Amino acid sequence: MEQLKIGLSNYRLRILLGALFAAIAADGVITIFLLQNGLAYEANPFLTYWVERDAFLALKLTGGLLVSLYLALLYTRHPRLSMGVSTSALTMYTAIVYWNLFILI
Repeated sequence: MEQLKIGLSNYRLRILLGALFAAIAADGVITIFLLQNGLAYEANPFLTYWVERDAFLALKLTGGLLVSLYLALLYTRHPRLSMGVSTSALTMYTAIVYWNLFILI
């Protein structure tokens, strides 16, 4: 029974990390659309350079993949911490995606 519980928890983590990666990708795509149409500007001075060079989406996807892999590795030693950080990050990125979508409305 303990193995089943670990398997379900691991399944939940995979779904959570997949949703987190999708939210990061959606944030990147929506942000690029908003920037190209002049509806918004990039407030992060570190990302402004990358937005101007058309490498913003690649940077977002690479960062999202690295974060997801790190949280998956963290799960092996600290499962509760990994689930908590993943849930918090997904909540934050969901709010950011909604914020960006409300700009379009």
